[in-house]
Amino acid sequence: MDQYLVIGPDGKEFGPIDLNGLQQWIREGRVLKQTRVRKNDGPAMAAESLPEVAETFAPPPQPVLTPPIVTTVPIPSEFRAWQFIGQGWELFKPHWLHLCLMMLILSLVGAIPYAGPFLAAGFMVSVNRAVLGLLAGRAPRVEMMFTASDRYLQGLVAAVIMGLVLPIAFLCLIVPGIYLALLWSQTYLVLADTNQDFWAAMQASIDVTKGYRWEIFCLWLAYFLIMILGLLVFCVGVYVAHAVGTIAFALAYRFLQFRQQHPQAQMVTV
Repeated sequence: MDQYLVIGPDGKEFGPIDLNGLQQWIREGRVLKQTRVRKNDGPAMAAESLPEVAETFAPPPQPVLTPPIVTTVPIPSEFRAWQFIGQGWELFKPHWLHLCLMMLILSLVGAIPYAGPFLAAGFMVSVNRAVLGLLAGRAPRVEMMFTASDRYLQGLVAAVIMGLVLPIAFLCLIVPGIYLALLWSQTYLVLADTNQDFWAAMQASIDVTKGYRWEIFCLWLAYFLIMILGLLVFCVGVYVAHAVGTIAFALAYRFLQFRQQHPQAQMVTV
């Protein structure tokens, strides 16, 4: 077993001690990085030069802190599609005009020939940012659609990738296309909520949806039904349905975030 002698500033030697003893002295602050140490019969050297104690000198890893999920509305403890839709409707009613105008602008941009769906993706990031703000107690305004220019390019690139990959997946086999769409379903919300680039946001969407993809699919079906109802109301109801559905998906995103960060905790709001 290796033995160590610790040499003090005055040249006095302390020891011998074994490796465990040396590591303990380092933790206690009795041996510093520049303290000279003699290992067995070798020459004296700075303690930090000994590879066997390098980790002892390394600072403890800092905990990874997750930013709090800020919401002023209650989020259900279970993923229930119609409950999210119902909450979306209640949140929509006080702000119906601004939200419907947002959806109208979004549909007009999306109707631009060829490039419309891709251009609308950037505005979708802005809409999601406004809706997430609504969940945090901030009233949505139409002008918010034009305040997320910092994320527009990322949304556009994500739309191009999904616009190329998803149709191919659907053409090959419908199920893989649906599955990929579920994996990437939270991409625009992640882009609206964070500073991640498009690829990191797509990966984050895959991570946050784990364990809840069937439930997200059921929310899609519920959204599809209210869109049909919106079409029956002179088509104008589509903007209402789209706004309610967008809020419902934002609520689901906050639910998924909380479950990812606190899998065993009860759902709480701040």
